[in-house]
Amino acid sequence: MNARFVISLLIFLCLATQAQAQIYSTQFRAPGQEWMELRTDRFRVIYPLRYQQEAYRTLSILESDYPSIQELVGGSLRSFPVILNPDNDLSNGFVSPLNFRSEIEIAPIIGKSMNPRSGDWLELVVPHELVHALHFSVNPRSFTRAIGLLSPDLRRSVHAAAPLGVFEGIAVHHESHGSVPGAGRGNHPYFRNQFNALLESRQEWSMGQLLHVTDYTPPFDRHYIGGYEFTHWLLHAYGEDAVKDAIRFHYRYPFLGFGTALRHTTGNWPRTLYREFSASANAREALRRSAIAPVHADAVTELPFDASCSRLNRPVWTAPDRLLFHARSCNRAPGFYQMDLSSNRLSLVYEVMSAPDHLYNLSGDRSELYFSRYHPHPRYDNLLRGDLHRLDLSSGTSERLSLNARLYSPDPLHQRLLARQVQANELALVELDETTGERIREFGKPEESSVVQALSHPHNPTLAAIIGRVKSVQAVWLTDLEAEPTLFERPPDIVFAEGSVFDLAWHPAGETLLFVTDHTGSMNLYEYSLRDHQVVRITNSLFNAYEPSYSPDGTQIAFVGQELNEQKIYLLDRNLIRPERLQEEEWQYNPAIAALLERPLMNRSPEDLPDPSEWEPRPYRTSTEWLKPRLWTPVFEQEAGRERIGVSLESVDPMSRRSYLLDLNHYADRTWYNFEFTSKRFYPGFTYELFNTPNFTAFRVQLEDQTETLPVLQQSRGGALKVPVRIRFDSNARFSSLLIEPQYYLSQIRFLDAADTGRELSGFGTRHTIGLRSVLNLNVRQFRRDLQPNSGWVFFAETRYGLNSDELEIDGGRYTLTANLTQRKGVRAGVISYLAPLQRWNQTLRLSGQVISQTDVPVFNLNSLYSDLFSERPLGAVNSAAILNTRYTIPLTYPDQGGLLLPVYLSNIYLVLFTQTVSDLDAPDLMAASRTLYGAGIRSRFRLSNLAFDVGISVGWEPTRNEVTGFFGTF
Repeated sequence: MNARFVISLLIFLCLATQAQAQIYSTQFRAPGQEWMELRTDRFRVIYPLRYQQEAYRTLSILESDYPSIQELVGGSLRSFPVILNPDNDLSNGFVSPLNFRSEIEIAPIIGKSMNPRSGDWLELVVPHELVHALHFSVNPRSFTRAIGLLSPDLRRSVHAAAPLGVFEGIAVHHESHGSVPGAGRGNHPYFRNQFNALLESRQEWSMGQLLHVTDYTPPFDRHYIGGYEFTHWLLHAYGEDAVKDAIRFHYRYPFLGFGTALRHTTGNWPRTLYREFSASANAREALRRSAIAPVHADAVTELPFDASCSRLNRPVWTAPDRLLFHARSCNRAPGFYQMDLSSNRLSLVYEVMSAPDHLYNLSGDRSELYFSRYHPHPRYDNLLRGDLHRLDLSSGTSERLSLNARLYSPDPLHQRLLARQVQANELALVELDETTGERIREFGKPEESSVVQALSHPHNPTLAAIIGRVKSVQAVWLTDLEAEPTLFERPPDIVFAEGSVFDLAWHPAGETLLFVTDHTGSMNLYEYSLRDHQVVRITNSLFNAYEPSYSPDGTQIAFVGQELNEQKIYLLDRNLIRPERLQEEEWQYNPAIAALLERPLMNRSPEDLPDPSEWEPRPYRTSTEWLKPRLWTPVFEQEAGRERIGVSLESVDPMSRRSYLLDLNHYADRTWYNFEFTSKRFYPGFTYELFNTPNFTAFRVQLEDQTETLPVLQQSRGGALKVPVRIRFDSNARFSSLLIEPQYYLSQIRFLDAADTGRELSGFGTRHTIGLRSVLNLNVRQFRRDLQPNSGWVFFAETRYGLNSDELEIDGGRYTLTANLTQRKGVRAGVISYLAPLQRWNQTLRLSGQVISQTDVPVFNLNSLYSDLFSERPLGAVNSAAILNTRYTIPLTYPDQGGLLLPVYLSNIYLVLFTQTVSDLDAPDLMAASRTLYGAGIRSRFRLSNLAFDVGISVGWEPTRNEVTGFFGTF
């Protein structure tokens, strides 16, 4: 047999799913949308009618960038769906090889993570996602193509065997070196200096760390940063076709790994490539550092914050000796912390995840903090919106000022509230009532512009410093809010041709304005004098200094700095430094900036852009084509000591609102099936199921002088209707939600001999059953390095009740049993509590208990609830049972390390201590009818390429029987 065919076959088998493990998910879309589409031969842009302008812009970018991206990675597209999602402020974009499509949130990402010089959000994200789409479409001649005959989505997914840094690296390279000068994260010091800060240190990233996703070590977008750095170097060192050729080779031989693909393309193994890359990166960085004058080390002190992987943001002064800041880490609660500088005493004021721009401000008397955060829609998926809050610093209580208003960056001075509001792919400036949060007015602005920050002068109520982005220019306008109702109509007051401006902060006296710019290749603090109209540089950081604020007397400046892979807070004594004055031509408007303010879309000439007059908007309609299976996968698993072999067929519509799964399998010498159809076209949606499924169970039979157990195979066939009602109360620092799922089953059951499933022990009995499943998650919280939640409660309950009367006569050989279906009912309920006895070391404890009660004809399968470390099934056929579990996890190490030639990545190793007690609640002697298991094991989370595993080896001891057992797998 051809070796390449064997490889292709192994890929297909390894991607096999377990029975009923649905791959295609569905989701609710934002309600009330009039969905439209624009079509070309290559693309199908699907969008809400009110965002038609953004749809045209998106399609223009797609068509104009297609040739250059195709040259970079290869591939081709035809009628590729690109869905523009409205109303979700937690923005992003993605391409999925399953249900092959791209989805882009129209709202822009806020904060510093993206380079403002890229232009607007669509100019940055659309080319980036198009790189992914063409990457997944690469399909050279190979036997891997054979997978596509039955599952084109799985064929595309073969590309996903490469580390994700390969995907993101080439995409960030294109966004940074395309048609817009200075664009992309590859030209963004905030992004790149997180890599530079680790060079020449013991924490410099290895080859595997450059390209693999990190789970437990910041920065958590490391595969974007490292992927770009390596890819950019590779293209310069080995030619513009190096990545394209490696992608094609890896597609043909995915099991050889991407390291072998690089060896084929470059002639060098990954170890050699890494040595060359590291030497080049360190030499470049040494040259950059040599050009930077030493900082005033004696003027800067670090603020202590005892936590792992600290990411601190925007310190503000609540008093001359107190600092308030937002903190995220791996072993502390996220939120606003306050530190007493005289004693270094730290206290958590309020637990919350603020909006990622971290633009919050104090009230005039410094007693309240105004901030913004995301709130999830209670019913609809992927729909989070920003709202304003007011935090009382003395009581630690927060008041929500707006409701689904999509507001950010509140500035509360002078009895008014300025804030940014999302409008399509831009942000506008609005004025709000400080008490009610109601909008008073909106300031006008030009097209293709956004407000980045607005900060009122501390003493002049009409003057505000405003950072705006127009096209590729992000600069400062000192604006009279009464005289200039339309923003950015004149040239900016502070602007840099080779950089952007961030993070404004007024001096308490209002004489100077602090700001940050990155025009030198690092973010640094600068000061503008209103009286002298001069700009001076305050810091000369190697790796970034940003988010500054003056102390109340103006003698100190607190700011955030990059320290290795963490962001920490520093205090700068203003009296101990000598600022460096900048020449006016460095920061004033000039012809080069004028050209940037007038550049066309993607900086392309009109003849290089497509003609939109050829496009015709039309209402979006879902055809019946989606009913054709997009995917079929083989099924192989073992259950109750028997092999299940079969096939699963799946499909989903382009908007992921309807899907089906058909599972056909052979098990216990019989053929079984399960068909599931899910629709989320409206809330709450429904799932309809047709099934013919097996369940091995047992009856306990009381004879004259003894009790026997009759093992049987229960066959259930029929249909079910489920209506899951999900309500999300919060999804921020903690998660709270409620699921209520009414169920109705119309089915028939009969019993077969467990040893000889061809032998019928009964006829069919018909049953009508109603059920209810509910889960309440209450304030569940988990830190980044926790292995299970560390706080919160989960309450769950499930019940089924038979409605009709029917009886089954079961032939037990020496006796006959009567199963009364009128009594078929059951309830299962329990509670889970999460605790953190040693939170500092991410050690967590889970306590859970549940009770099951059911009739002789069982409703629930208890076998799946028992630990695998019992030497045999701990309880026989019982009607009522109680199960108590404890689980204590102890992280041992977080290597976060892996390779490229062997694509194995080790995330962590941890110890698990656990117990399980099961009891027969119907037994007269509860203690005698209970069994307890004590266990311990060591587990590891690791990835093989991008397939994640969490397995280990464990030992269990049952003291009442003095039995010791071992188990390998998931426990």
